[in-house]
Amino acid sequence: MINMPYFTIVLLLFFSSSAFAADSAWVTVEGASGMENVTKEDARRRAIEDAERKAVEEVVGVDISSDTLVINFKVSGDIIKAIPYGKVIEKEIIEEGVTEVREKGNPMPSLIYRVKMKAKVVKEVGEPDPYFKINASINRTVFKAGDEMQITVKPTRDCYIYVFNMLEDEKVLTLVPNRFKKDNLIKANDTFMFPGENDRKMGMNLKVHPAEGKKTTKEAVYLLCLKQSLVFDPARFEEGIFGQYSGKGAFITELTQEIVGIPTSERVERFLQYEIRDER
Repeated sequence: MINMPYFTIVLLLFFSSSAFAADSAWVTVEGASGMENVTKEDARRRAIEDAERKAVEEVVGVDISSDTLVINFKVSGDIIKAIPYGKVIEKEIIEEGVTEVREKGNPMPSLIYRVKMKAKVVKEVGEPDPYFKINASINRTVFKAGDEMQITVKPTRDCYIYVFNMLEDEKVLTLVPNRFKKDNLIKANDTFMFPGENDRKMGMNLKVHPAEGKKTTKEAVYLLCLKQSLVFDPARFEEGIFGQYSGKGAFITELTQEIVGIPTSERVERFLQYEIRDER
């Protein structure tokens, strides 16, 4: 989790999904993942990812290869991938568990984690703007506990930037805008850095810490750049105070539901994955 010890992080994102129509449908799908050289937890996550991909394929009617995966609001495995033209906004696992698969000529069975689930998929609206892109990075992809993160973003169009911390338990905190940094407009081809020099003078920093009791934590920074700013509802998402949160805040799926109605021509998204290691 990112620790911002000198102020409360406030989410400044709210969007009325009724502003744009978005077709959605429920489907039942199955996903699977091999368990060789991975933990049961990772295999489960990959099986769920596989099921979500199949759900989007079924509703949208396209074949999605690994090369076309770009966003799917979910912290797991590779943490976040994205699927063009559709997103899973709700899911319900019906069955799950480990099964053995015996292959001819192999005396040892293979273990497969299988998931059967119902998923609600919403179709994206519009076509991406080919001239609206962002270059974005963080100062490293593997941090030690207590290291400081810095985020750099350079857009090709004027836009409003929203920066979120997506935790491993699928909860969401916000980083930018915040009560001390309310101006989130970036001009085309300008470089946005957070925290910048002025932010640090105000006491803002992004120190990272692994989840309690874990040696390794996988998280992500989610960048959402919009051509128009959004009305916000800070009550929907929990504030981040001293790197602590109650665990009652919004989930990634709730953020997905707010964003999915925004036409793809009006937004650009990017996920910056990172790992935090407790080397004590």
